[in-house]
Amino acid sequence: MEAAKLFNTAGNIYMAVTEFQEAAQSFERSLKIYQGLKDESGSADAMYNLGVAQINLEQWDAAIKACEASMKIFEKTDNKAGTADAMYGLALARLGLGNFDDAMNYFKKAQRVYKAVGNDQAVAVTLMDIGTAQADKEDLEAASTTFTKALKLYKDLDDKTGIGTAHSLLGDIAELKNNQKKSAEHFVNAAQCYMEAEIFDIAREVVDRAEAKMWDVPKATRRRLRRIIDDIKDALPEETDETPNDDDLLDVSSPE
Repeated sequence: MEAAKLFNTAGNIYMAVTEFQEAAQSFERSLKIYQGLKDESGSADAMYNLGVAQINLEQWDAAIKACEASMKIFEKTDNKAGTADAMYGLALARLGLGNFDDAMNYFKKAQRVYKAVGNDQAVAVTLMDIGTAQADKEDLEAASTTFTKALKLYKDLDDKTGIGTAHSLLGDIAELKNNQKKSAEHFVNAAQCYMEAEIFDIAREVVDRAEAKMWDVPKATRRRLRRIIDDIKDALPEETDETPNDDDLLDVSSPE
């Protein structure tokens, strides 16, 4: 049992550093041990984690198989949170295969279960994925509506990063619809939220996008946003050159 937990933990660590192949191998070893012990709960967790790793490796068919197997066990053991996670994984895998309608079906199923268990953060994430899929299908009206729902939920959760991301995506959509005023406003709002979340690189990127639109918006809007943009840029820390100096490099020559 302890070995299975260790392999599962190792897999999660690999996932955190985007070493997805190593993560998948660790989850497979964990799953094999749990199955040998006939531990359904452990098997479901390891199977689901394996599916997520396979999604990141774009191994869509294998991911679907893993997520379906984990979902069956989660449903059997009345693990609603696990069931929702497996449904969410199935949505991502089916979307990867280009099965838009099937993906939307699983996203919405997952969303309903997340709501039932009170996981509003997961509901918001699911909405963002639905909106992104709709935008990829060039259904901009549907995507805008979905991102707006996610934005409201992130505001209720006071999730500054989520609020910033929703504003940024709404800015993208407004830009595609040639509504430069609305786009600039969303980008400014996004930059403010990323600043509060101390995600300065993205804050700098979106505030630059807002600034680039200043001559494409009405004069009153330009005056209002210009002050906010200047305040954000003044508050941003200076960009640092992360290229190491020669003196900072390790000396790998053989000792004499």
